Amino acid sequence: MYENYKLCALLKPGETCLVVEQYRVGEMVRKFHEHVPKYRLNNDARANLLRALVLHFSGASAETIMRSSLNNRGHEPLAVSFRWHTSYPEPGVLRTYCGTDTTAWSDHVIAPDKFRAGS
Repeated sequence: MYENYKLCALLKPGETCLVVEQYRVGEMVRKFHEHVPKYRLNNDARANLLRALVLHFSGASAETIMRSSLNNRGHEPLAVSFRWHTSYPEPGVLRTYCGTDTTAWSDHVIAPDKFRAGS
């Protein structure tokens, strides 16, 4: 089923909605919200952008940024990994999450004929 969680009322087909929220003392605080044309971000670029936004808003050090690009083969230096999750917040929309205490996500319309069909 659809999660209907923190939907952006301004999202339109052909756009990607980017959001960053950070956990602070029992609540999530919105740090960033922007819309860009969907054609400007392919899947790899969107994933890299989400990871970069999480690192930026987490105040990551240069060492952490470097470690976030390492694979898990070997033990030195330790790799920093991210949690990724995909969901469907409403019909026709794909959401991709990245992060932990600082979370970034992107929403984009994948089925315009189903997007807000009941609205």
